[in-house]
Amino acid sequence: MLPPVHSPQGQPGPKDPPIDYQALFDTSPNPYVLLAPDFTILGMNEAYLRVTMRTREGLTGRNMFEAFPGEGASVEQLRASLERALRTRRPDHLALIHYDIPRPDGHGFEERFWSATHTPLLDGAGEVSCILQHTVDVTELHRLRMVAKSFREPAGPATQLEGDVLRRAQAVQEANLSLDAERRHLRRLFEQAPGFMAVLAGPEHRFELANAAYLQLVGHRDVVGQTVREALPEVSGQGFFELLDNVFTTGQPFVGRSLRVLLQHEPAGTPEERFVDLVYQPIVGAEGGVSGIFVQGHDITERILAEQALQESERKFRILADAMPQMVWSTRADGFHDYYNARWYEFTGMPEGSTDGEEWNSMFHPEDQERARKLWQHSLATGEPYQIEYRLRHRSGQYRWTLGRALPVRNQAGEIERWFGTCTDISEIKEVEADLQAANDEIQRFAYIVSHDLRAPLVNIMGFTSELEATRKAIEHYHATVQDRAPELATQEARVAIEEDLPEAISFIRTSTAKMDRLIGAILRLSREGRRVLTPEPVAMRDLLAVCQQSLRHQFEETGAEFIIESAPDLTSDRLALEQIFGNLIDNAAKYLDPARPGRIVIRGYETGAYLRYEVEDNGRGIDRKDFDRIFDLFRRAGSQDRPGEGIGLAHVRSLVRRLGGAISVSSQPGQGSTFTVLLPKTLHIASEAA
Repeated sequence: MLPPVHSPQGQPGPKDPPIDYQALFDTSPNPYVLLAPDFTILGMNEAYLRVTMRTREGLTGRNMFEAFPGEGASVEQLRASLERALRTRRPDHLALIHYDIPRPDGHGFEERFWSATHTPLLDGAGEVSCILQHTVDVTELHRLRMVAKSFREPAGPATQLEGDVLRRAQAVQEANLSLDAERRHLRRLFEQAPGFMAVLAGPEHRFELANAAYLQLVGHRDVVGQTVREALPEVSGQGFFELLDNVFTTGQPFVGRSLRVLLQHEPAGTPEERFVDLVYQPIVGAEGGVSGIFVQGHDITERILAEQALQESERKFRILADAMPQMVWSTRADGFHDYYNARWYEFTGMPEGSTDGEEWNSMFHPEDQERARKLWQHSLATGEPYQIEYRLRHRSGQYRWTLGRALPVRNQAGEIERWFGTCTDISEIKEVEADLQAANDEIQRFAYIVSHDLRAPLVNIMGFTSELEATRKAIEHYHATVQDRAPELATQEARVAIEEDLPEAISFIRTSTAKMDRLIGAILRLSREGRRVLTPEPVAMRDLLAVCQQSLRHQFEETGAEFIIESAPDLTSDRLALEQIFGNLIDNAAKYLDPARPGRIVIRGYETGAYLRYEVEDNGRGIDRKDFDRIFDLFRRAGSQDRPGEGIGLAHVRSLVRRLGGAISVSSQPGQGSTFTVLLPKTLHIASEAA
């Protein structure tokens, strides 16, 4: 059925005779078809069925482009004309369109040329309810024109007039097609623009267009056809409505940067904070007045939030950096110094920013500047950590020794983004090192004096005891001679002196001097060890411990003690120091085994982060808790002083362990054995002595 058609006044006149519009539609010699807004076929007259060679049942309810399939420009022309009629609500004309139709027998298509008019029919609310297509088959006329053109026969007035009309109609159609293609291109650009866009019409700012980016910004709500106050009620009170009113009234554009706006993305949701850059550009009509506003901009929320997060991170970093006792600095990836904390300016007394760029190098002692610059350039070129000792000018004008360190900060791709460094005042440490070196030198001199001054009388004592031994033998010989010749001269006291007292005295002297010689040798070994340069190398600990065991093989064989290596993780350290450490500990354990029970010495090792923990455990006599600290002192032994040893071994062990960057401790109970624990770094790092 046809939709109602209203008279200009809106209602039929009271005296107008009734008109059967359906009968007129069906009996009209002109082909008509009625389409819904989605191009579904609602109805057609008999003339349309005749010209298309179809049946009413075969067309009704089907989509136009399904009922009459096609391809290429023909389909695009027909669809574009129908869409223009829908959009503009005005009739649209196709002067000539080549659109083939299927043959009734189903064998192929029949070539046809058409002239069509698409008229939108409006309902009471002014919306398009359907489209009436009036189509005329001009195939024969088009063919006659082509034949006449091919023979170049002169045309009569009627033919010429008809040709002119067709040419003008075709020219208008081609212009419309060109404009429509341009419009579709611009519409695609509008929709695909990365920034949000909208077109507002009239003083009430009614949405005519809004692209995908704009709809995404406002929560994908349907805004077209509504005013901004209707579509975006939550924006009220934020100043945007007033800005639009001012642009429309004054005709002056508005440009806003980093504007904060609260938008409600969900119907009942809480408004979300967004930040935008936007332009309100007035649209000037044909008569020179403002007819609307073009809105264009970018959602910069992510950038603003990132900037805020970066600013907060920088604020926290500055608070932390300023609270640090060291001087903290930072550079760009190219090494340009662009940040120093408060400690730097306090130390140097320089104005803020005055040491940016390359000016930092001028703060160093002239003798250190070139070395520092070359080392910094090397770190920038290789990405290696920066470490140097130099003299930095203090605000007092004095140069103080400073330790400078810096590490690169890399992104996920491994590229260096920044360098962060520190400067630590080590002047006091340098002074302590100098004092310590002087003390060490004094100790070396003392050790030399002790060894020289004690050894000289020892040589004399040893020589004297040798003479005593010779005298004893002479006396014994004399005694034997006197005994044979004059027994009355050999008294009992002489025999005692010769046979008992003198040998005992000589033995005591020899034993004491030998012990003193061993002590002096131990002092010299300690002295040499303190001066020896440590050499890190990979060490297979199980092999090293086996060597230590082999050196004490006779001792283990005599006592029958059991030696067990449960675990021995490898490390990188000074091999000679390790041999002395564990050799002394194993020897110490063997010395103090309890002869009343089978001896047992166990060594085990564990990993604890950057360190290795070794335990040397025995089941010997044990140590009283009060002696835990004193056993590591020089010339001190646990318990009674009659135990074997000179009291140097454990002192030597502690000294070596400390030189390797570790620590040593003991746990024990009398009668149950002892456990010495040695903590050593997995890798020994030797600090460079040259700054």
